[in-house]
Amino acid sequence: MIMRAVGAAALLFCVGCLSSSTPVPKTWIVAPTSDQPPAVPQPGAFSTTRQGSVTVNAPFDSTSFIVRRADGSVARDPYNVFAAPPSALLRGAVRARLEADGRFGRVVPQSSSASADVQVEALVTDLSIDCSEHSVRTARAAVSLDVLRSGRGGRDVILSGDGIGSADASQGDYSAAFTQAFDAALAAALRNLKEQPPAKPLENIQKNKGENK
Repeated sequence: MIMRAVGAAALLFCVGCLSSSTPVPKTWIVAPTSDQPPAVPQPGAFSTTRQGSVTVNAPFDSTSFIVRRADGSVARDPYNVFAAPPSALLRGAVRARLEADGRFGRVVPQSSSASADVQVEALVTDLSIDCSEHSVRTARAAVSLDVLRSGRGGRDVILSGDGIGSADASQGDYSAAFTQAFDAALAAALRNLKEQPPAKPLENIQKNKGENK
């Protein structure tokens, strides 16, 4: 009786190894779109630009798709994932859009030893699939860009801009949808770049605090 039970258990184990009800997740990318011109051509302002960090806020920093639901909750999609962590995957798209913008001259990677006039950092605050409306799937992206003056020591932010983008994802081509949404967000952030006031030296801030006491 015991041997028969062991044999049945072994058979079930083998069946479980040979068949699975869980499909293999599909992997998707966000492609550079350097062939897309800026919405408004900009005159060159810098000869060389260093591409800085691309930071993705949680929970969008995961390779799993973040899905927005109608009740306001979010979930991770086990069947669709990014081909690499978004912070690495989005770097090519950021660089392509900077090069297409016209103001940033030659864009070199962060690891380059070339001298650069400015450095551009990106903060991604949304990278999700919105399913909050019935039978509607929308890829959404949001990004903030900071342009920092290059130099030794601390670097002042001289320009900042925010942008959002979206694209229809109902056809199931998430690479195309996220590429379009993220590029639209980048283009909007570049259009919205505004000059930032120079940072006050720390000693001046401390002096002002002392005078206000």
